[in-house]
Amino acid sequence: MDKTTQIVSFVAAGSNSGKTTLIEKIIPLLKARGLRVAVVKHAHAGFEIDRPGKDSWRFREAGADAVMVIGPDKLALTKTLTAEPLAELELLVRDADIVIQEGFKKTAKNKIEVFRAGISGAQPLCMTDPSFLALVSDAPFDTTIPRFDINDLCGITGYLIATFIDPLRAVS
Repeated sequence: MDKTTQIVSFVAAGSNSGKTTLIEKIIPLLKARGLRVAVVKHAHAGFEIDRPGKDSWRFREAGADAVMVIGPDKLALTKTLTAEPLAELELLVRDADIVIQEGFKKTAKNKIEVFRAGISGAQPLCMTDPSFLALVSDAPFDTTIPRFDINDLCGITGYLIATFIDPLRAVS
């Protein structure tokens, strides 16, 4: 990854905390600032984007280590991982200004917790884990890290830009 690409990870104690919805709402705000945004979703249970019988599926079934499908306006790549998934990420999103990861709770860099009362447990993970940078929540908590209401999209986006983008611009 080039030196200007920053990685931020939105993580939660479990599913249905609102990570996807939050990221979905933040992307247009980052794009409006002229940033190139990449998103990496952790599918801990695995996934399949190919359909049995289609050419790309047949190539993978035949043993290809990587298959790329390219259309007029997008591409899809399936690749057998030979290294830590986040190491592969560095090769694939070099042109992004910011990479937003969803998940990767154990290996995430620059973690921001998304917590929803009644869904995410009794208290945020960040209350006992000092590796978190910020908390996004629908309930107030007394934390030593920045805390944003889950609906404060401008505040969260401003934090991302101030923390991950502006320091790099000041150096250039």
